[in-house]
Amino acid sequence: MNFLGCLVAFAAMALAYLSSRNQRALARPLGRGGKLAAGALAVGALACWVAGETTLPGIFSTLTALMLGAVAFPYVLWLLKPAGDERKPR
Repeated sequence: MNFLGCLVAFAAMALAYLSSRNQRALARPLGRGGKLAAGALAVGALACWVAGETTLPGIFSTLTALMLGAVAFPYVLWLLKPAGDERKPR
């Protein structure tokens, strides 16, 4: 359950990043649907962690996995698409 909780938390943070105005992976952000899906996945991650642990450690493990995903996902995208690779219209 803990591995599944990590995967769901990382997916939640990926959707949260991709629905942000400041994201650089897509031409346009995902919008409100992406934010709602990110919230639903975050609740799903909480359910997975609480099912695998007890309540309080599950809550803190969920928060830790969400924070790790929020920090790691932009860096992974930066490695795949460096900052100078934006295409500028002529």
